[in-house]
Amino acid sequence: MKVITLVGVRKSGKTTTVTGLIREMKKRGYRVGTVKSVFCPEFSMDTKDSNTWKHREAGADLVCVKGKKETDLLLPPCADGDWYESLPVDYLLLEGEYELQVPRIICARKEEEIDERCTEDTIGIAGRIAEQIQTYKDIPVYHSVNEIGKLADLLEKQPETEFPIKSRPMLQKAAAHCQCGCDKIKGTNPQKAAVLEAHPVNTERKHIFLTGEKGIGKTTLLKKLLAAIETTPVGFVTLPYEIHGVQKGYYMHSLRPMEAYENDSPVVIRRGETKMIPVWETFETLGLAILEQSKKEPQCLAVMDELGKAEKKAIKFQEAVFSVLDSQSMVVGILQKNSGKFTEAIAGRPDVEVYEVTEENRETLYPVLLEKLQNCDPCGL
Repeated sequence: MKVITLVGVRKSGKTTTVTGLIREMKKRGYRVGTVKSVFCPEFSMDTKDSNTWKHREAGADLVCVKGKKETDLLLPPCADGDWYESLPVDYLLLEGEYELQVPRIICARKEEEIDERCTEDTIGIAGRIAEQIQTYKDIPVYHSVNEIGKLADLLEKQPETEFPIKSRPMLQKAAAHCQCGCDKIKGTNPQKAAVLEAHPVNTERKHIFLTGEKGIGKTTLLKKLLAAIETTPVGFVTLPYEIHGVQKGYYMHSLRPMEAYENDSPVVIRRGETKMIPVWETFETLGLAILEQSKKEPQCLAVMDELGKAEKKAIKFQEAVFSVLDSQSMVVGILQKNSGKFTEAIAGRPDVEVYEVTEENRETLYPVLLEKLQNCDPCGL
C-alpha cells in the first residue's frame, strides 16, 4: 500500500485533486481508498444515545452500520493511522492529514501557503497556484485537471508505505479552523464559530501568561516585569483612554514604532457604565501589523497585553497570535479570565505556562517570573 496526503487551505483545490486522482488511479486498475480529516472538535458521524453509540460506549472495537444505500464502519479515534495497513486498497489518499510523515502534495492558491505547509515529505504541488507557476523551489507544480495524469505518475513512483507510520507535531496555522460545515448546521457564521487549536513545534520553551480577576494587579505586574528589561520588546499593550476625564474604553499601543499603520487605535469602546463594544477591525489592521513585526524578530521577547473576548471576530488576528507563539522565542502576556475558546486554546498549549495572579501571590510572583524571563534570554536580556 502507498499512503499519500494532500493538504491545503479551503478552496485551494484539495478535493478537486483528490477526486481527479481517484478517477485516474481507478482507470489504471488500482484499488483506491480515501480518508478525510475533519478539524471540528465536535465532529462525529454517530449521535449520542443512538444504538451504535451505545455499542461503542460498551467497548466495541468496531461498530458496523448496514443500510440499504451503504455500509459504514465506526472506529475509535486514531491519530497514528495504525489501522490503515489493514485496508484493502493499493493507494490511500489522505485529505487534510498533516501529522503523518508520508509523501505530501500541497494544494495552494499562493506561495505563502506552500511555505507554511512544506516539509521534507513534500513531493509535489497542485491546486489553483498551478495557473501562476510551474515549479516552486525545485518542487514540480501540477494542474489538478489538465495534468492529473502526471500527478498520478508521481504517485506511482512513490515507495510502499512502511508501518507503523511516523508522525510530527502539526503547525497551528495549517489547520486553524473547523472546516466540516457544522456552522451551517448550527446556523452560525464560520468566522464566529471557529475554534483555534494550537499545535506548537517546540515544547521545550515556555511562554508566560498572567490571568486573574479584574483589578487584581495583572497589568501592574506585567509593567513591573517589562520595566526590568533593558531592551524594548516587540508586541503591544492595551491601555485605557479618557475623554473629558471619563474613561471611554481601551486602545492598542505598539511597543515599537509603526510606519504603515496608525498606532493607538481603540479595541473596545464603553457604552454606558458597564457595556464594552469591541472594535475588532483594530485587531485585523494594527494588531496584525504588530504581530507581523514580532515574527520578524523571533529572538526578541514579544508582549501580548491583553487577549480576551474582544478578539472573537478577529479570526486573522487569532491565527497570527498562534503563529507568533509557534515561532517566537518567548511571549509574555495577559489572558482575560473565563473569556472563551480563544484564550482557552492558548492556555492549553504545552509550551504555555499560565499564572493566576491573586492578592496573596502578586508580590511573590515577580521574582519568579523575572528569573524565567532572564533564563530565556530573549533579546539578550
